[in-house]
Amino acid sequence: METTDAKYQKLAAEYSKIRAQANVLKRAVLEEQNKNGALRESFRLKEAALRRAEQEVDSLTFRNKQLEHRVASLQDDLEREMKPRGRQTRTVEPMTKDAVIVEELQKKILENAQLNSLIADKTTELDFVMQRIKTLEHKATEHAEVEKSLRRDVDALSIRNAELESKIVDATSTIGSEDGLSVTGSDHTTPLHTNSSVSEERIAHLEKELNHWRTQYEILKIGDDLLGAKLLDVAPKGPANGEATTQHVYGHLTKKIEELFTAKCRVESKLTSYVTECEGLQNALEIINVDVHERAAQHEETQRKLQILEDDLLTTRCNYEEQITVLTEQIINLSDQLAARR
Repeated sequence: METTDAKYQKLAAEYSKIRAQANVLKRAVLEEQNKNGALRESFRLKEAALRRAEQEVDSLTFRNKQLEHRVASLQDDLEREMKPRGRQTRTVEPMTKDAVIVEELQKKILENAQLNSLIADKTTELDFVMQRIKTLEHKATEHAEVEKSLRRDVDALSIRNAELESKIVDATSTIGSEDGLSVTGSDHTTPLHTNSSVSEERIAHLEKELNHWRTQYEILKIGDDLLGAKLLDVAPKGPANGEATTQHVYGHLTKKIEELFTAKCRVESKLTSYVTECEGLQNALEIINVDVHERAAQHEETQRKLQILEDDLLTTRCNYEEQITVLTEQIINLSDQLAARR
């Protein structure tokens, strides 16, 4: 019995460690959920800022197109002015038109400078958004590593739980074989995945065991009475010795039965407690597994959105830089034409 108690104390200590580990894992999962919520909120804000930047880029693109049309119109006017019109057309009127064109060109150059400054500001803002996206990606990577670590801990905890279940089954079998008193108790081991109906069956089984041992006690008592009667018949001259022997045998058997029954009840109580603890631990493991899968799906969705945003940013930037380059070349050509005309 001492060896069995030591085994159960060891199992109880191991289950206490597992419960502590489960609590730590729960706190870690809650912390990661809070971090994930903060990342989602930050991502939502950055996505809104990116949409505003895209709208401003579209507005600037529209204004640049208008500027291109205006520059093209100015180029047409210059070409018409450069055609020969005779001596009279080269008086004050062409000079006035040239002054108007130069003034219009200066306005467009100033507007273009303002647009370039605005473009630089938006480019800086886009760079900041891209840097923020990279930071979020780094945090998402760290989050994925933490999830992997939690999964490894959950797997290790599941393996440890299975080992402890096996040890409980072995210990129960060992106790059944050491007692050798139950008629049907040693042929059944309480599974870990039980419910209330199994507990009721176990209570009924214990009541049957109690009745069984009461019956055995009555049988032994009757046998003891018969044995006492025989001893009285065989040794009538020594009634004191026979009665003392009978009382000694009776007391010994009674004490033995009480000890065995008490030990069995204690073992049954410990097994019920271990079963309850295993159920709670398994429920905690299932909750952790569900949380890990949900967080993995959220991480994949975030990665997909980040990739889409990066592609959109790259496309928008390339298109905008190309338009700015074309517009700059046109303004340079127009300036050269005006310089050549002067």
